[in-house]
Amino acid sequence: MMDGDLREVPAAMRGAHIAMPALILLVDADRVLLRRIDELLSDAGYLVAAVSSFHEAKHLLDSVSPDLLIVGVRLDAFNGLHLAVRCRIEHPLLPVIVTNASADRLLEAETQIQGAEFIANPLEHPQFLTRVKDAVERRARHQQPIRRWSRKQVAGVLEAELAASPARIFDVSYGGLRLAFGNERQMPDLFEVTVPEVGVTVQARSVWTYRSPTTDVFWCGAEVIDRGSTEMAGWRDFVDAT
Repeated sequence: MMDGDLREVPAAMRGAHIAMPALILLVDADRVLLRRIDELLSDAGYLVAAVSSFHEAKHLLDSVSPDLLIVGVRLDAFNGLHLAVRCRIEHPLLPVIVTNASADRLLEAETQIQGAEFIANPLEHPQFLTRVKDAVERRARHQQPIRRWSRKQVAGVLEAELAASPARIFDVSYGGLRLAFGNERQMPDLFEVTVPEVGVTVQARSVWTYRSPTTDVFWCGAEVIDRGSTEMAGWRDFVDAT
């Protein structure tokens, strides 16, 4: 939908209640392994936000609400257990899977103490995707009713504009929103989102993107940037009224 008609969005994506794929935060300092696991999870139908450092992962955990964290043990000066500990304290309902290149009983025991799962050699592990699916479903069953920012699904069709390109908004919160486009596009790091129906414009930061392999709809998760009380008051009034 970069330059096309909004009608290009497949009919299955036009309803009021869209079943969004689960969002997985994937963290590993090995960029080759990161890419391969990202591809595996994406092919399985998940949204994947893949980062290679502890600090990038920490920033995402502070700004979005993933459905699962998968983190490698080795993260340069940090390790995956540091994130597992952080999640246990700050995001107790977020399932965590810690991965390692090989089996390690001591590491597995420590991972379990932190309330996380341990998987050795995930690319070759026959139960990796099954355990990912189980963790995501467990998260859905025990979904935290109040997130850092309460997210609301938009009823019906809500049109938006990004640099004169049409998009659709599917859910919103005080801190962010999820958008859909008819075609894949290059998302700038920062952009303005205008909701003509309510006359609200906010600046947002792209956090993750995903192209559906079945519908070709292109999704973007964005964090709303606070540029002033007037703008944010208008955005919060819009969210409250949704």
